[in-house]
Amino acid sequence: MKRATKFKLALLTASALTLTACGEAEEEVLAYPSVEACIKASVHDAATCQAEFAKAEEVHEKSAPRYGYPRDCNADFGYNRCYQHRTSSGSSVWLPFMMGYMLAPRIGAPVYSQPLYRPSNDPNNYYTAQSGRVGSMSPDGRAKVAQSQTSPPRARTRTISRGGFGARAISSSS
Repeated sequence: MKRATKFKLALLTASALTLTACGEAEEEVLAYPSVEACIKASVHDAATCQAEFAKAEEVHEKSAPRYGYPRDCNADFGYNRCYQHRTSSGSSVWLPFMMGYMLAPRIGAPVYSQPLYRPSNDPNNYYTAQSGRVGSMSPDGRAKVAQSQTSPPRARTRTISRGGFGARAISSSS
């Protein structure tokens, strides 16, 4: 690994630890395991729940953790909780199933939806594609999440080469 890459990795790690240590501001979001749960909560109408779920599915295809082998995906998310996905270049990667979706309403800004996942090492909690934990949810789906997790996740262009949600990555052909 090149020295510059090591430095960037160390800097990113230090930044993440600093944000955590400083107690990054949290934002209220809405999180649901399904469209039906969103509709039942009666915070949004059925059309909005369905449209935001569809948006989260689109984001999922671009930002979900990518694995080169099913065993690696299964190690992070559990057996039968991953599927094979063909990329636009024709190669295959393994993605975890989307286990829910989050609507991040910002004051004066449009709602932003993104997929949620449940890793096998913490199956009772939801996580964003950036590995941010979503706090406990009220019956109507309200939860708290670090403000940095409400931004759109970046598209993934790398596959995870070994177990560990957010672990070391290697380049992929996608």
